[in-house]
Amino acid sequence: MTGLMPEQQTAPNTASREARTEAPSAVEMTEVSAGYRRKNVLDSVNASFAPGLIHGIIGPNGAGKSTLVKAALGLVPSSGDIRIAGERLASLSSKERARLMSYLPQDTPPVDFTGEQYVQMSRYARLGRFSSPTAEDEEAVDEALRMTGASAWRDRPMRSTSGGERQLTALARAIAQDPQILIVDEPSSALDMGHEIDVFRLFKPWIKESSSRTIIAVLHDLDIAARFCDRLTLVDGGRVKASGPPAEILVPDLLNDAYGVTVDVRRSEATGYLTVTAV
Repeated sequence: MTGLMPEQQTAPNTASREARTEAPSAVEMTEVSAGYRRKNVLDSVNASFAPGLIHGIIGPNGAGKSTLVKAALGLVPSSGDIRIAGERLASLSSKERARLMSYLPQDTPPVDFTGEQYVQMSRYARLGRFSSPTAEDEEAVDEALRMTGASAWRDRPMRSTSGGERQLTALARAIAQDPQILIVDEPSSALDMGHEIDVFRLFKPWIKESSSRTIIAVLHDLDIAARFCDRLTLVDGGRVKASGPPAEILVPDLLNDAYGVTVDVRRSEATGYLTVTAV
């Protein structure tokens, strides 16, 4: 796919990991319950997402994965304590939240704006009250469109693009916002296999540009989770069942119990990463 970066294999940066231990969690949730219409979907969840890593949230349908990230964003009513980069979510203004976090939902509506206009909107959180977009804003938009490959249809109305193209434009918008924390809910749901891999490959170099950058991704594809995530959080029945490196979470006992099926977990000879298959 044009504009996307190749996957890079690098040794763990132990120095940066040691530095991260002194920084507050990107997102910290303590005894958080959340839901819709007075019905809780999350029940007393405790979860911590360290900065500088790619976190995957996995679990069966209806487990509460999307509700968890929406609670972190302040998009659903919740109780308990939620902190973003050490600050209480409730104390942050909408503009402060937008400077810290951006969000890619599962679906992107087919609006009448062009792709470029849609991405430009993400820069409003960076502007002063009466300010106009600067050269820096234009550069951020251009770079995000280039990274995702969405430059190819930047002048077309979003309504006239495919679901996959809209998803890539929406990802460009989330990246152009220049957040510390990028939260994505099934980011490859409208993409084919090749584009799915390409999207996750661009996350690695993006996150390495700053030690404070963090990605939290809701995922159904456990092979993608194993290959690209540094840590996984398994959610089931509105609770966090386990959290840790993929090798500790993608094990038959945990997955059999959460998904209600027997799974086979083995390491792929082709990629060297774990693969999970229902049997």
